[in-house]
Amino acid sequence: MTTTGGSICRSCNAPIVWQDTEAGRRPFNPDGRLHFTTCTEPRQRKASNGAVVNPAKHRAIARMSALRSAAIYCGHRSAVDESVKSEHIFVLAERMLAWLEKGDG
Repeated sequence: MTTTGGSICRSCNAPIVWQDTEAGRRPFNPDGRLHFTTCTEPRQRKASNGAVVNPAKHRAIARMSALRSAAIYCGHRSAVDESVKSEHIFVLAERMLAWLEKGDG
């Protein structure tokens, strides 16, 4: 991995270091974490295919995915457990979303 000189994030003014990776040139924090995951003021940016990456859209998709998964799980579970209620869907969806947002770190 090739590292180039330090720089400042245009969104949050945090120090960043540019590194060449297999996926292309990416900004990293001085502690080695990818800056996109920690930026406090993320802007819309373009993905490698030119599409605009919108963090709010990704969060909405994650929320809908968690809710759908929880509904499917509770629906199947209710076939064998009569105590499963529709309120359980939202509790499970919140837990799934928290797990999704926790990420790899």
